[in-house]
Amino acid sequence: MRCFAPSFITILLALAFAAPAAAQPATVKIGKETKNAIGTILDLQDGDIACSMVMKDDNGAEFFESGDFDLCMRKKALIGKRVALTYKMAKVMAESCQGDINCKKSDLIPLVVAVKVLEAAKVPVAPAKKPAVAGQTSFCTPLETVVYSCRAGAKMVSVCASKDASPTRGYVQYRFGKPDSREPLELMLPEGQPVPPQSATGENVPFTGGGGAWMRFRKGPFGYVIYTGIGKWGPKGETREKDGIVVERDGKRIAHLKCTDTSPGGELGPDWLGKVGIKTNGEEFLFPD
Repeated sequence: MRCFAPSFITILLALAFAAPAAAQPATVKIGKETKNAIGTILDLQDGDIACSMVMKDDNGAEFFESGDFDLCMRKKALIGKRVALTYKMAKVMAESCQGDINCKKSDLIPLVVAVKVLEAAKVPVAPAKKPAVAGQTSFCTPLETVVYSCRAGAKMVSVCASKDASPTRGYVQYRFGKPDSREPLELMLPEGQPVPPQSATGENVPFTGGGGAWMRFRKGPFGYVIYTGIGKWGPKGETREKDGIVVERDGKRIAHLKCTDTSPGGELGPDWLGKVGIKTNGEEFLFPD
């Protein structure tokens, strides 16, 4: 029986079928910004101007995007999925409107308008995991002061301080992650332990029928603001509370997570801010609706 070498065309066809599919690009250019094209959805929450998307890239770094409100309606199906993101420049209600439906101002932003579920990525080896704590109310230790803590969907944010915190001693730290699990915290700011006035800015704010307070922690161009307040914010002037986390990039709000459960007993307020020497340093913060 004679054996024939495969033809050149046969070899090319075999190589073509064996070749892996082209890799999805890691980033995409939209407007003047470069955006992540792929990420894993950690959380979705309805915001004032868009669906706030908490994401993680394939290297484990967290990032935030604004998405079409329809994405928040698919929350159960999308959380935990690795997806390809499709953007377009879109007009949304201006941040300065603070949720006022009668406001006519708008901002032009890169908006995620569609996602495509992809295969799960191989993620880097995670750091040592923290012990699971059932019914966890904060990320603070028993030796620390709970300044503020609240749950926002599947995540929790806590601001913890050393018992000796003052303008010249101790520390205060922002911690964000998934409670009641052994997963490592996703964000801790600052990463070291500088004294409180070097770690955050903030102030107490008077409101009709109450008052509020906020603190801002920074990492590069990003700002992470926790806020709490009570005032006559109801449609007919009813007294209502506000609690949440706002994420900013270059001073502009890119995500807003409202608290679904706020732990009682936090120290955030005029007495504590004055005690540790945290001031605004000329910064401002507008409470979201």
